[in-house]
Amino acid sequence: MTNMFRILDDGAWHSLKEIAEEIGAPIEELARHCETISKNKVVEYDAGSCKVRLEPHLMSMILKLRAEEEAEAEWRRRGAGTMIIPQGKGFQIQGVTIHNKTEQDLNLEFTFNRKLEEIVVSNA
Repeated sequence: MTNMFRILDDGAWHSLKEIAEEIGAPIEELARHCETISKNKVVEYDAGSCKVRLEPHLMSMILKLRAEEEAEAEWRRRGAGTMIIPQGKGFQIQGVTIHNKTEQDLNLEFTFNRKLEEIVVSNA
């Protein structure tokens, strides 16, 4: 039945006939399955039209998860750079300010594969 959920993950109504053809399952089996999981508020099932879709609250959760995955995927791309930060100055990258609290200019070389959070450089 996992394949049925892959079809339903667009949030639209789908006919049991369409789903049955796509996943190679008998319509009667799909109807029984849809009746059962509709009682558990996983899908909305209209037995009269033989159509099914994911419950709106579940679809909303899936959309939120997709948005989070897409945002996270952007940070899977590796970044790299070099910068010189004069003493007592700062530099901003990706909304993060890097402060040079040392008494000399800094030459920073960096790579990252996720969103930066904070960087502070100071004398030891």
